[in-house]
Formats: sequence, C-alpha cells, structure tokens
Amino acid sequence: MQELNYRMKLRNLVLLASACGLFIIVFIINAILKVDVELGSLLYVREGAVALALLCCYMFIHFQRHDSQKRLVQKIGIVNIWAGAFVAAAILISLSPLGGFDTRNLKIIPRDYLTVFFTSILSIAAGLMAIVTQLLIKEFLLYRRKKGTKRNFYALLVMILLASAAAADGDPMESSVASTILFTASILLIIVNSFRLTWIAYLPRREKIYTLLYSLLAFFIFIGIDVFIADQNRVVSRGLLYFSHPLQVFVQLNAIFATVYFGMVFISTLFQLPTAEAFDRKQTEISSLHNLMRLINQVFDFNDLADTVTKMTMEVCQANGAWLEILPTQNSSQKSGNVSNQNVSAEDIAIILGGGEKSLRQLVLSTKKPVLVDNLSNDRRTRHLPMLKKVGSILIVPLLTHENVMGILYATKEMDFGFDQDDADALSGFADQVAIAIENARLIERSLEKERLQRELMLAQEMQKRLLPQVLPEHTAFVMHAVSSPALEVGGDYYDVAELGDGRYGIVVGDVSGKGVGAAFYMAEAKGVFQSLSKIYLSPREFLIHANKALAGSMDKRSFISLLYAQIDVHKCTMTVARAGHCPMIYVAANETHFIQPSGIGLGLTGGEVFASTIEEKTVPMHPGDVIVLYTDGVTESRDSNGEEFGSERLRRLVESQRLCSAEEITEEILQQVWNFTDAQGYDDDLTVFVVKWNGPADHETEVHTLSL
Repeated sequence: MQELNYRMKLRNLVLLASACGLFIIVFIINAILKVDVELGSLLYVREGAVALALLCCYMFIHFQRHDSQKRLVQKIGIVNIWAGAFVAAAILISLSPLGGFDTRNLKIIPRDYLTVFFTSILSIAAGLMAIVTQLLIKEFLLYRRKKGTKRNFYALLVMILLASAAAADGDPMESSVASTILFTASILLIIVNSFRLTWIAYLPRREKIYTLLYSLLAFFIFIGIDVFIADQNRVVSRGLLYFSHPLQVFVQLNAIFATVYFGMVFISTLFQLPTAEAFDRKQTEISSLHNLMRLINQVFDFNDLADTVTKMTMEVCQANGAWLEILPTQNSSQKSGNVSNQNVSAEDIAIILGGGEKSLRQLVLSTKKPVLVDNLSNDRRTRHLPMLKKVGSILIVPLLTHENVMGILYATKEMDFGFDQDDADALSGFADQVAIAIENARLIERSLEKERLQRELMLAQEMQKRLLPQVLPEHTAFVMHAVSSPALEVGGDYYDVAELGDGRYGIVVGDVSGKGVGAAFYMAEAKGVFQSLSKIYLSPREFLIHANKALAGSMDKRSFISLLYAQIDVHKCTMTVARAGHCPMIYVAANETHFIQPSGIGLGLTGGEVFASTIEEKTVPMHPGDVIVLYTDGVTESRDSNGEEFGSERLRRLVESQRLCSAEEITEEILQQVWNFTDAQGYDDDLTVFVVKWNGPADHETEVHTLSL
C-alpha cells in the first residue's frame, strides 16, 4: 500500500512538473514572437507545447477527481469557484494599466512584456477552468446514463478538439472554413448533450433548491466568460488569441457548453421543484424501511424497537404524532397495550380510542384493514369524540402476522385531510416490516429464555450427576458397576450404595414416576431419605416402611417412587432384598436364573399399615460367579420402530449369556443391546442398570444358605 501511494505521488509530481516546464517554453516562445512575429515555425512548436501541457493538466485533474467523492450539487459549486476566479482575474487584468495589444496584418502583437506575462497566466487559468468544467459536466451527463449518452459526450469532445486543432492553421484574427464548420458542429452537439439532465430527478428537495441557485449563478458567470472571450477588442480575448488560438477555441466552446448546460439545469430544476416534496417522502419511506430491516437484525430490546418504530412512523408519513399498541399474547413476557408514543399524550390516546364496540380500534381489529379519518370532528365514526387541538386527522394500520392482528400502528396530524392514499399504502408496507421485526423480537426473547432454561437444566443435570455415587465401594467379595442415563436433561432414576458396617452394604435402585425436573426433585429427596435411614433400619423391609412414612407427606398425590433395596452381607454371603413396586431383580447363578420379586407397592401411594402389610423381603445365597442385576423400567420398556418392548425375558437371556463377563462388561452390553434394539433412536425413559458380580470372601468360612423362592 505504501509503495502504491508513493507511485501515485510520483506520477502526480511528474505530470505537474511536465506541465509547468511546457508552459514556460510557451511563455519563452511568446516573448520571442513579440520581437519577431515572422518566425512561423515556432508557432507549431508553441501549439504542440500548449497541447501537451494541457494534456498533463487534464491527467492530473482527472486522477485527483477519482480521489474525491462529492455530491453533485457540490460539484456545481466547484465549477462556480473556478469560473468565478477566472472572471475575477479577467476583470483585474482588464482594469490594470497594461500596454495591451496591437494588430498588424491580422496578427496580434503585445506592446510590452508585462502584457505577455499576465495574459499568459490568465490563459493557463482559462485552460484549467475549461478542463475542470468539462470533467465535472461529464460526471453529470454519465450519472445513470443511457446507452447512447457516453457516445454523444465523446463525440462532442472529439469535435471540440478538432475545432481547436483547426484553429492552429491560420492567423488569430481570422477563421478558416473548416474551423467554422467544426465550431458549428460542436455547438450542435453541445445542445444535444445539454438535454441529459436525469440526475436532477434523484435529488432531494433541499439539494434541488441549492442546484437551482448554483446553476443560475453558473449560467451568469459563464455568460460573462463568453462575453470576455467573444469580444476581440478586449485584452482578455486578445491575450488568449496571442497565447494560443487553439486554446482560445477550446476555452470558448467549453464556456458555451457550460452556459447552455447550466441554463438547462436551472430550467429543469425549476420545473421539478414542486414535485420534490413527494420525491423526498418516497426517499424517506425507503430509508425508513431500510433502517427497520437493519434494526430487525440489530435491535434485541423490545422497548428500543418500539420507540424506533414510532419515530420512523412519523418520518414515513410526515406525521405529527404516533403510537404503537401491542396486543397481549400467550408465552411472551413482552409489554402489551400502548408500548410507545411520540408527541401524543395518554389522555388524547384514551379519547381517540374511546367509543366501546364502535371505536376505531375495534374497527381495525374486525376488518384487519387500514382506517383513514380525514376530519376527526366531522367524520361519522369519530364526531362523538371531544374536540382535540393536536389531532385533526388520523391513520390507523394493523400489524398482521399469519392473518392475525398482533398490534396496531397509529399516526396523527394536526391538520384536517393530512393523510392521503399514498400515506396509507406507505404505512401499510411499513407496518408489514414492523410486524416482522416484532415477531423476530419475540422469537429472540423465546430463544434467549430457552437458552437460559437450557443452561439451568444443564446445571441441574450436573448437580444430579453429583447426587449419584462418584465411586462405588470396592471389596474382594464383589465388584459393582452402575450406569444411569436420563431421557431428558434431568431424570427421576436413582441408585446409591451405603456402607452399613460389619461387612454389610446397602444398594438401592429407584424410579420416580414421570421424568424431567419434577422427577429429579423427588429423586434428590429419595437420596436424602436413603442416606439417613439405611444406617438406622438395617432390615430392608423396615427401611422401606420408614422411607414411605418420610416421603408420603411431601409427595404429590399423582407421583410415587418405585424402589428396590438390596443388602449384601459379606460374612454370610447373602443378599436380602425388599421391593416397593419396582422391577424384579435378576439373579444368575451357575445353573439357574431367577427373577427375585418380593411383594410391595410404590412409595408414596399409601401410608401406615396398608403399605407395611404389602412389603416382604427375600434372602438370596451368593456363590462365586453369581451375577445380580438391578434396573429400572427404562430398560425393559424401550421400544423398537415397530413398538415392541425390549422386555424382561430378553434382558434375562442377555444377562445369562454374559454371566462370565465382568460387571462393567455386562453393564455396557445391556446398554448397547438396548440402544441397538431402539434403532439408535435414543431412550424413551430414564434408564439405570446396576450390576453386582460376586467373587466370594477370601479370608473366612462362609455359612451355607439355600434359596427360598
């Protein structure tokens, strides 16, 4: 980038230096010609030097114009500055006490060197002014150009250059036939190009007023320039002719072009000025819609959006006041009612919307179409309302989403008949975008709320995981492994292990009815009950009876907990089981497999003697290699794509086939088979598997018990 900037600066410096050097050469030649006007060969050298110098100036100004971004009106001001400076310099030179010029044999001869010097400076300024004027008018012509516009302009440019070149051959005080023809053709092309004024239509009213003034000023300035150049008795005109006859033709034609063009600009702007207000309003409507579309993606706060909507409503239809009403909706915390008002008091709003079932508000809600009241005091729909000083006419537009009215947009003006059909159409289009913006704001609100709940659920899931044992007890007599997977972020399945002392361990697996946050709450409560009561009541049956008493008072009548409590006695090599409405325990020995299913109903369904009478416990002898599987109904009730359940029998056969595997391998195989059975669609319910692989004690004798079923 730095290298590119360096090259551009070097290029501009070379162009300026070249132009200055060539102009110096021209000045020297003109000084020589003062002494000897018969050195005709120097004339061609001078004209070539002038042409090259102007070409360098043209390229320099052209490159500078590309670096400048100004509005069209400002460019007319720039033309006025250049042309005004030239006129001021021409007037000063005309009034100065210079020697002037003489004519001899149709040739112009300066009387002194001061005349040569100052008229040379003025001629260079005239050339620069002509170049700047031509480049700026080119930008006007090519703005939103049609197919032939560029062709017509370059045809004019070529014709001006040819007319200037034709003036090189001949005396300054006379014109050849070719030069006259080319000059006339240039005038015709100037007229053709001067009708290219489409850029004026796209100006706002304020800029059209400035264009009117600037173009009028430019018209009169260039008329003055035309007079200075055309009158060959003046010092300015003779100075240009002496400096370079082709340059004089070039400047004169560009001055005529500017005079005609800016005259046409003035007339066209004058005729378009009455319609400028309508154009400005359309531009405001487009700008407001654009801003609203941008706000849809940027404004997330509903209050800011509502305030912006009412402000833009006033811009769209040039209203004096506006307010926005949002109808209440379910599952949204957004404000409803009058959410934002501009330049309209709450008292006036209440008066305008009064009238009960015949109010304007009810009319919009029933018809779902815009309502326009031209005269609030005389209209049959509103003449019953009190007189309002600040409201003469009102425009009401519904905000529709999926053919339902979600809100109403109101705009008022102090004057009667302040709105027309164009206002109604514009505000209706604007209201469609407002409805989209508000709907997006609601969706964002719901998304943020959902995200917040998701974060809270993830936190609850993490906390629930911590409620489960992080490490299971280790013993030479057994190996335990357990996995619990909630169907949702949190669930109601629960397992735990408690070391009860004297070689005894309590294992509990439970399932709260339902799933989700409510089930997770009862699951946490069940953990507290287990940890506190398991070490007090060593009998599984007694534990369940007292656990039911603890939970019955706090549980909802529609909820219950199924629970299986197993107690391992390492010294006796037994497992004593009690069940409260839970899935049966699977017991796999070397030659037999049983479902251990003592009677019992769920916790929280009933209390007192009724519950205690249903609970029984069974004791199972444990031998090396035996496998115990405790699980929840999420395993057996998992369904495939046809609706078939995994089932207890399939689970029994699976555990039996995996009897020789480790506890962890058995657990993982159960989960994998259930996953495959559901076609990898996930689990429909909370799922828990607890596996105990019995190794037997290694350091003492065991008592022998028989299994009683």
